[in-house]
Amino acid sequence: MTSKILLLLLLFIGGSPREDVKVATYSTGKPETDAYESLSFWVKDHHRAYIQYSHGRDAEGVDLRWLGPDSTNGERGFKAELPDKSVLLLTPRGTQLQVRRPKDAAPRDFAWENENQPDSTGVRCNICAKDEKDAMKMMEEYFLR
Repeated sequence: MTSKILLLLLLFIGGSPREDVKVATYSTGKPETDAYESLSFWVKDHHRAYIQYSHGRDAEGVDLRWLGPDSTNGERGFKAELPDKSVLLLTPRGTQLQVRRPKDAAPRDFAWENENQPDSTGVRCNICAKDEKDAMKMMEEYFLR
């Protein structure tokens, strides 16, 4: 079947062509508090799309710029740049991400955030990483290379 016919068939039966989108979110602190921070890693059509960072209660997310893979003390990771030009070093630690600003002495651990729980309407997040392993697989495949 040609792609044109398949596209028309999909539209006729109520479907629509859509891009493949996935997201893995890592966070630290309690949601809806000033101490909450999150990093969301987006993949579209099997390509790294963007990284979004949020901090604090009801904070708007900002996009980070992926700077590429990095190795710190022999540990594989990658760098991302905040809008203020400061750089974050992100290193996988088991199922968590260790996040460090080069000038800070103490890194912070971000854990995978399960967004697959049904919301108040019973809707699940179909584009979110299924579990910690799925999230880390996304990191390995799209952000650590």
